[in-house]
Amino acid sequence: MIEQKRKGMIKTPLAATLCCLLLATGCAGKKPNSNLDSARSVYERVSSNEVVNNYSTEDLNVAKLKLDDAIAAWEDKKSKGEIDKRAYIAEQYALIAEQRSTLLQQQALIENGKLERTSAQMELRASEASIAKAEAQSLAEKAQLLQQEVQQREEKLQQQLAELEELKALQAQQTDRGMVLTLGDVLFDTGESSLRPGARKNLQQVAAFLNKYPDRSLEIEGHTDSTGDEEFNFNLSTERALAVKTALVTKGIDSSRITAKGLGEASPVASNNVAEGRQRNRRVDLIFDRAAEATLSVIDQ
Repeated sequence: MIEQKRKGMIKTPLAATLCCLLLATGCAGKKPNSNLDSARSVYERVSSNEVVNNYSTEDLNVAKLKLDDAIAAWEDKKSKGEIDKRAYIAEQYALIAEQRSTLLQQQALIENGKLERTSAQMELRASEASIAKAEAQSLAEKAQLLQQEVQQREEKLQQQLAELEELKALQAQQTDRGMVLTLGDVLFDTGESSLRPGARKNLQQVAAFLNKYPDRSLEIEGHTDSTGDEEFNFNLSTERALAVKTALVTKGIDSSRITAKGLGEASPVASNNVAEGRQRNRRVDLIFDRAAEATLSVIDQ
């Protein structure tokens, strides 16, 4: 019989947390965060599940700590990317708790079934014994599958966190479009689309990351300031994006994983009325796609 873990559960009411957050929002003017709301909702649902509280309190405790961590980041007005990351981790741990509790419950059913069959086996007809054995085998197979999927979710989460840390090391920033690495105008001479010799070395780290994580794809956007002819700027931004793509392909990245386009002066990030703003607008953005989230299939109880 698998021992049910009933102790050690963190009992902090979510209602109190929500109340505090509402007060904090009113006083400090903090912006809502949909990812934090989602993580809180998932944790609230999972933590109210009796099966989870009976079988997976350790994972649920971790999820609560991670959620508190995300809430603290929100209260401290940290960046949206940091809040999103912490909220995502909290939500994933809550889902792991839910799935692991189902696994442990399935295993308990198997153990209970063995005991029941031992006491009743002398009275069972051969056909009934065969049916009981088939049911036990089905439960065992489902439990094994769920165990594998729980492990895969944990491994996928750890891989995603590792990828995020590596992208941060490249100076990429988390945005609504995914992780974005902005390369300034140091890649090219003024009005030119050929990469400077030193620029290819800068792209080596990007190529190394893409080689390490072959499931990742990349979108390259070229941008210019508003100086000069609009059509010229559009063509120049397109040629620069393609030049970066070509450089990465020569370093072993499959071209099908990379898209490149120019946006000219259409998407400035600063004012074109000052030199500093124009310099910021002359850039190439590398947008790394969001890592696919691990999914768990539903297993009938």
